[in-house]
Amino acid sequence: MACFTLVVATLGRTRELDRLLDSVLRQNRADVEVIVVDQNDDERVTEVLSGFAGVLEVKHLRRQEKNVSAARNAGLDAASGRIVAFPDDDCWYPDGLLDGVEDWFERNREYAVLAVGSLDDDGLPSGNRWVQNACDINAVNALRTTFCSSLFITAVQASRQVRFDEQLCRGEETDFILRLLATGLLGRFDRNLHVHHPRRDMLSGPVPRTRALSYGVGMGRLVRRHSPFTLWLVLLFYDLVRVLAATISGRFTAAVACLAHAEGLFRGFVRPRPDL
Repeated sequence: MACFTLVVATLGRTRELDRLLDSVLRQNRADVEVIVVDQNDDERVTEVLSGFAGVLEVKHLRRQEKNVSAARNAGLDAASGRIVAFPDDDCWYPDGLLDGVEDWFERNREYAVLAVGSLDDDGLPSGNRWVQNACDINAVNALRTTFCSSLFITAVQASRQVRFDEQLCRGEETDFILRLLATGLLGRFDRNLHVHHPRRDMLSGPVPRTRALSYGVGMGRLVRRHSPFTLWLVLLFYDLVRVLAATISGRFTAAVACLAHAEGLFRGFVRPRPDL
């Protein structure tokens, strides 16, 4: 039985997937299986995986449906490891990460979920931007602590029962973790360990208005489902402050994206239908 199962839902990426798999190989562990859930219509993933034949245990699952939650559920069903993770196909692991995660769970047996930090190439935070370096995960901080690539879970059977909501297109990992913790399990955020992931946000680079809007809708829906009303007000106010700050500094593209995110946050909370 593997210690780790890494479920990678992939679509459209090859160079990034190759980098991720190489970083897994560099963990120097023989007890890791990677389940690549391939949503592409061509053989691009097959070509990448051929470079790791014989040196990395990889299961290649094909799915025609383009749905990241369904892909992760399929990988979760096929997992044999006692610790499961869901790295994005454009993230990568620093050397020794899996050793650190295994050691963390050995020292903290009361927890079933660990969310580590996330840094970009320059060492800047690229996810999990919570104000604390370590804390228990709850409905207030989950939006800032449950970045999918950073999650490691020991409660594999419970995860199969909870599953990712295939109707959600944004924030599905936060919804999944909060529903998993609602069964009585405990989760912890700890920035002493980290994954690597490119930094993509509305203030650090151009984000299309449609993308910002969809992320806002997802966040609004999540807050309505799991968190106090006051958190929604705080997040909405924060978005509007970012609009003002970006406008004053002349970053008008960022201001448009932040405003779109605020609009989505409002719509997702007021009209939380899955088709939004």
